[in-house]
Amino acid sequence: MKLTKPIIRLIETAITAQKGAYCPYSRYRVGAAVLTETGRIFSGGNVENASYGLSICAERVAIFNAVAHGHRALKAVCVVASSAKPCGACRQVMIEFSGKDTALYLVDLNPATGRRHVTKTTVFRMLPAAFDPIASGLLPPNPQNLLRTKQSHRRKTQRRKPASRRTES
Repeated sequence: MKLTKPIIRLIETAITAQKGAYCPYSRYRVGAAVLTETGRIFSGGNVENASYGLSICAERVAIFNAVAHGHRALKAVCVVASSAKPCGACRQVMIEFSGKDTALYLVDLNPATGRRHVTKTTVFRMLPAAFDPIASGLLPPNPQNLLRTKQSHRRKTQRRKPASRRTES
């Protein structure tokens, strides 16, 4: 499989993120990176906690990092680990910010040899019967337009407010 420069950069970013994972309990390092529709890359590593339920996967760290920076449309996702496969929760979060063709690169990285095996699929192939907030009626067909409309409406209403005028007598 021929990889483009942005995808090679995405994979390298996920590998770097894997090195920063905090996993003292499982010792299972995972790195992830997402490529947004605007071409930006955001990354994250898994972060464990003594109370296991409070841990967070690398995939969600990377996605939430992108969302926190205002990027909500993913073009590609990359997960790096020994036998890299996203959990069900991460797959559902990926669906929320992905299109039907959002690429998913699973990089099986052998830490002993440094050897990698890259598998390409799509987010939707990994969770074919995902809960769909659009089909369920919770979100309109393009929720980003809804957000923009609300923000634009707010700006327009702020502009319409008449400025107070001073009159000198």
